[in-house]
Amino acid sequence: MRGLLGLSYFFSILFRYNHSMRIFDGNYHAQLLDEKIKRFLETHKVSKKLAIIQVGDNLASTKYVNLKKRYCTMLGVPVEVCNINSDNKDDIIVNKVRDVFEDETIGGGIIQLPLPRKSLGDLLNIIPIEKDIDTISNIGITQFYAGDFSRLSPVVRATMYYLNICDIPKGITATIIGEGDLVGKPLAFYLTKMGNNVQIIPNYATGMHINCQLLVLSAGVPNLVQGQDILPGVAVIDFGSSVVNGKTTGDLDLNSNLNHLSWVSPSPGGMGPLVIRFLVMNFLGI
Repeated sequence: MRGLLGLSYFFSILFRYNHSMRIFDGNYHAQLLDEKIKRFLETHKVSKKLAIIQVGDNLASTKYVNLKKRYCTMLGVPVEVCNINSDNKDDIIVNKVRDVFEDETIGGGIIQLPLPRKSLGDLLNIIPIEKDIDTISNIGITQFYAGDFSRLSPVVRATMYYLNICDIPKGITATIIGEGDLVGKPLAFYLTKMGNNVQIIPNYATGMHINCQLLVLSAGVPNLVQGQDILPGVAVIDFGSSVVNGKTTGDLDLNSNLNHLSWVSPSPGGMGPLVIRFLVMNFLGI
């Protein structure tokens, strides 16, 4: 009986992944989340502001900050954007960030990553845990890696949403390219805790073959991965985001052969819209 159940499970997995490639439309699913947020706002008054702090003028960061600000404004969620010149000395930047989070009118906030230099890494720890809606402070990260999943980052929530919508089961093999603190590391930990077999490739070289069931890209290297180097039937989530010639480009080369894959969440247009929604939902406590 156990053997028959195992065989049945094998064929169920095979069926799930044996179909032509489909694009995960993040904008469509973002609209569904919009309706949920709007219903919440109809019965809940939001008096405090969401703070977005950007240090420096990274082009990709500026784009995402503007998207977040525009989205909050559209919903009527109070938002305050604080742009800090990276030419300032570290202590001046630290004081400016501390002033923002000590402001009683701020209900939660984020510091847009990446930061312009390593010496500013401790900025993240200025965020009080009750205002850490991105789970990037030391306290927030420590609680997460201790197994406290009462508050998940927008990236983790967006990934779980994708897996649920695409009907991808637990117990799969997953490969994550890139081991950053915002995507690679937390997703590897969470997916493992959810019963999946996870491998991280910190330094992927174009042309390396990828054999797994779920592939998460988070290297931030434009067109790093070619579709023909991915095993047929793999589901792909691209978190990569680089600006090339004024356009956002993901880690997955969308001009390569992708027809043999299952679900593909591209960049842009895949996870980005969801991450913004879940960030606001974390702020609102939804």
